[in-house]
Amino acid sequence: MASTGSLKDLYFDELGTLYDAEIQMLRVLPRLSEAAHEPELRETLTGQCRESRLHLERIDLIFTHWGERRPIRSSAALAGIVLEADDRLNQEATPDARDAAIIGVALRIVHYEIAGYGSVRGHALRLNRWDEARLFQEMLDEGSRAENRLMAIAGSRPAVAEVGPASKMGQG
Repeated sequence: MASTGSLKDLYFDELGTLYDAEIQMLRVLPRLSEAAHEPELRETLTGQCRESRLHLERIDLIFTHWGERRPIRSSAALAGIVLEADDRLNQEATPDARDAAIIGVALRIVHYEIAGYGSVRGHALRLNRWDEARLFQEMLDEGSRAENRLMAIAGSRPAVAEVGPASKMGQG
């Protein structure tokens, strides 16, 4: 782990972690999209892939402006979400259940992004890097829009009657 003795060090360290997170997202989002049944969900996940590529370009641009090398960091948190996604994709499920699981994983990814970019936006502001803070605000706005789309898809899906013991939960 890199030294985080200064705010600038912490900023670069977190940006390196976010860069790795975006790389991981580019690996998992296409798999989620392919496994999705709902066309709107597939489209939303494909859009998130495009945004991840833009986020990588923006992070690279920031390191270039600082004249710094991007630290090699691993995002253990996102790696856990990716493992969960792989587990969900390997389970037998109805199309409705699979889409619900994919939405849950995609929301976890978006929330990770929002937390990370919110944090580095604050660092950029404290470091008087206004243009960078603006870029992070754009990323936050993109994350919020993705979250809203995913929640709308989740809320617009018709209820499906489950058959079996799980359907009796709450009956007493």
